[in-house]
This record gives sequence, structure tokens and C-alpha cells, in this order.
Amino acid sequence: MLTEPKILIAEDEPVSRLVLQRLLKAFTCISVTNGQEALDVIHQEHIDLVLLDIHMPIMDGFEVIEKLKNDEATKNIPIIVITVNQSIEDEIRALDLGAVDFVTKPFHAVILQKRIRNQLALKLKSDLLEKHASLDGLTNLLNRRMFDFDLENRWAESQRLQANFGLIMFDIDHFKLYNDNYGHSAGDEVLVRVAKALMKTLQRKTDRVYRYGGEEFILIQFDTDFDQLRQTAELLRQCIYDLNITHDFSSHCRITISVGATLISAEQIQPIPLLLEITDQQLYKAKKQGRNCISSITT
Repeated sequence: MLTEPKILIAEDEPVSRLVLQRLLKAFTCISVTNGQEALDVIHQEHIDLVLLDIHMPIMDGFEVIEKLKNDEATKNIPIIVITVNQSIEDEIRALDLGAVDFVTKPFHAVILQKRIRNQLALKLKSDLLEKHASLDGLTNLLNRRMFDFDLENRWAESQRLQANFGLIMFDIDHFKLYNDNYGHSAGDEVLVRVAKALMKTLQRKTDRVYRYGGEEFILIQFDTDFDQLRQTAELLRQCIYDLNITHDFSSHCRITISVGATLISAEQIQPIPLLLEITDQQLYKAKKQGRNCISSITT
């Protein structure tokens, strides 16, 4: 929750829904009338908090909680149950499934507001911690930890959807010579400039670039084809070349990158270590071919 918080109200009773909307007018709220609509919105929007009635048509609140908590993408969204049901058994069930609070109607408006604000504050802290844990401290790119996590999940998704899967691995040519001759502080500045250029160059919202380690970077391209993968690799290579950062100890007299790219076709089933090994081999070929170039393969 690093932007204005957004609250989802899932309530089928019109008067209760209107009361909650007025109570929360200081926030951005989306209202739905059943559990299935709630799930649809949550998978389309960035939702920071759910206010959930238990008894709704099509899908009840218990099933909504269970589905959200069993989904990696939504399990951390806090859910406050608001219901006329005062059953202790239902309260226990909701909390056991993962709801953070259980409020019975009629509720006290000020107390409910404070409970909501407390949960949003906790969500903000959690999001900030997660963001810092997932980013590289120098370049502000996603870090190796996030790459390992995303690679496993996106690869599994590509297998499930029978979608092509692309990896692009690249590193800065002769970077050790740059550090040795210009100093590590200057080298850090280069890494920051390279990272910013890479982020500006990405054209697909689904493409994610990571600092893999040292001067090496890697990009996951999901649901792509070989031409598109090659095009992305060339855009990355060209954008770094166009920075025109002087490197007198490089064969190209400026900062450049060498790029290895691999497309795994939808019907191929490969273990993750082999994907990385194949892509690393392509990067090595680009180095052997003179650097500041691309080597790619499709399997």
C-alpha cells in the first residue's frame, strides 16, 4: 500500500453498503454485492483492505476469505468481517480462516473507523517492509531474492497456461576494469544510471528486470515469442550504448552490455537450473563474439 489506500466493501444490503461508503468517504472505496464480484475486483484492482459481509448471494464471506488466503497474490490483504451474525462459532471460523477482525452490526462508527485506520497502518508498514526486502539497495531494481521467487512462479504459470517463456541475461562489459581505473564509487554511479535506463526502456508492463548480482542483470519475459524477445534484448543493448558513458579501458571505449537470451517454447518442460544455464551460455557466447552484442536461442 504505497499509494492512496483502496478499500473494497462487499455487502449485499443496500442501506449497510451506503452507511459504510459514507463512513469511509475519506478513502477510495469500491462496493460489490456478492462474494464472486469481490474476488473479481480484487484480481483486477490493488485492494488494501476488505470489509466483508458473511451472508451474501452467489458466494458467502467464508468462501471469499478462504480463496483469498489460499492465493499467494492476495493472502496478505487484511479482511474485516462486518455482519449482523453474532454467532461465536462464525466469529471463530472467520478468524481461523484468516480475517483480522470481526465486527457485528450495529457498529459504533468511530470505533470502526479507528479499527480500519489501524489495519491500514499495519498494511502500510508491511508493504514498506516487503518493498525494501525485494529491492536492491543500490539500483532500486528488484533483487536476486525476488528473481528466484518470481522465476519459480512465472515458470510454473507458463507451464500451466502453455505459454512461451523468455529469459534475458546481460552484464556490463569490462566492469572490473572500470572499477579498477575509475574507482568503485564511479562504478556504483554507472550501475545506478544503467538501472534507470533499463527501467525506462521496458515496453511491456509484464516485463520485470532484476539485479542478478554485481554488474549482472536478468529479465523475465512471459508469454512472448522469439522476435519479441530479440527486440527487447536489442532495446536494452542499445539504451545502454546510447548512455555514452566513457570507458577508456573497454574495447568499445564506452559502457556497453553483452546479452544472452533464451526462449523456451510452450511445449518444452525444462528444470529451472537448466533455463539459467542455457541463458548463461548465450551470454558467454555474446562475450566471445566481441561484446556489445546479443546471442540468443529458442528451444
